Amino acid sequence: MDKAALQQQLNAWLEARPADTDSAWLDWAKTDLAAFWQRTEHLEFNGKHDKRIAYGVWPQLEPSPWVVISPGRIESYIKYQEVALEWAATGYSVALIDHRGQGFSERLTDHHEHGHVDHFIDYVDDFTTWMSELEPRIQGQPCYLVAHSMGGAIASLYMAQYGRAKVPFQFKAAILSAPMMGINTKPWPESLGKAIVRFGAKVKRSVAPNSAHYFIGMKDYDPLPFAKNDLTHSANRYSWLTGMYKEHPRIRLGGPTWQWLTESLNAMDILPRMARKISTPILLMQGSDDVVVMPEAQDRFIANCDNEHTRLVKIDGARHEILMETDDVRNRAMSEVTAFLESLPTALAEE
Repeated sequence: MDKAALQQQLNAWLEARPADTDSAWLDWAKTDLAAFWQRTEHLEFNGKHDKRIAYGVWPQLEPSPWVVISPGRIESYIKYQEVALEWAATGYSVALIDHRGQGFSERLTDHHEHGHVDHFIDYVDDFTTWMSELEPRIQGQPCYLVAHSMGGAIASLYMAQYGRAKVPFQFKAAILSAPMMGINTKPWPESLGKAIVRFGAKVKRSVAPNSAHYFIGMKDYDPLPFAKNDLTHSANRYSWLTGMYKEHPRIRLGGPTWQWLTESLNAMDILPRMARKISTPILLMQGSDDVVVMPEAQDRFIANCDNEHTRLVKIDGARHEILMETDDVRNRAMSEVTAFLESLPTALAEE
């Protein structure tokens, strides 16, 4: 297949996509979207402390700009097939990662479903190694970032390290979807929520210093019925996502451990300060109905970013997973992405 034929096929797959309110959407996902995904290369590298990190690459046939996708907590990169198709159809090669301890990557405790990390910086070090792995394939082409939730926090800390020798290269621009700059601690105030987690973690370390345990109330993977989910208003996309966990039980992940929460809170405490070191243009998309992360923390982060092209937009009607929302919400979000990229100076976007 040559470049023109591939582009024609990509366009056909997108044009065949039904509305997400149509039951035919699930059939499209199982056929056309699955056919697109078959070209994905499923790869691995050794991350921090030799942990096996899984990632995927969907390459164009000729040198092209790239988009790298950094998923959120609990997610596997295979969740982003529809997003990858949309970018591929506009001429991008796509790379996607499974962060340590989740997806197809190696687990960090003896309990497969623990949402755990020893140190949050391990995520960032893995991400840096991953970018080094990708560098020979990117071949100096422009590279853009799409990151969701926890993946946004990881990628932001990576971007704050520009200028250090170990960071392979800068992104031309970054799209952060509901980034985890602060966790919603309701019904407790933020300060009290943090204090409870840190005190509990300290007690837990004194009692069982060498073992990981779920945070209070957390448990193994147990999908909520659509009517009770806080992630998306799209019933068909939610059904497709939960079906993916049935098809691939290996990627299932439960709630966070005490250590994950403690490390994440520590990372979020420094993110506003680290934002001052980020020179990359950022579009931060904030869901108006998001009850998972804190919009106030996103506001603080974006206010400290040092780039005149950085902007924050609120997507009305969006829950936490903006890119997995209803067509109406997704289309408005993608219009914001297009407008943002088109607003960048040509020299910045193409250098």
